[in-house]
Amino acid sequence: MNAALPSQTNLLAEYPLHALSDADSTLTEPAVTIDQVILRTLSPEFGFDANQAAAYNNGFRNPVFSFLTAERILIIYGNSGLDGVRVEINNLRKRGII
Repeated sequence: MNAALPSQTNLLAEYPLHALSDADSTLTEPAVTIDQVILRTLSPEFGFDANQAAAYNNGFRNPVFSFLTAERILIIYGNSGLDGVRVEINNLRKRGII
């Protein structure tokens, strides 16, 4: 602090917010790993070949993760298996997202 009555702090609101955003990494990282297998398994049903990396990532994988999130996909898979995830991805297809 440079003054008796500070006009500027050394703490930005972004610091604790950033820490909070990383708080779920213990779930997110394994969820993404498991979801990668799930999405590769289901992708042919939606017209995507996981071996065509650009088309698969941009047209399928990334939109699915963006709209459903890795954590949600993992929870759905745990509760309803591939059929549950398939239903959610079909909802994205109906909305024109994939």
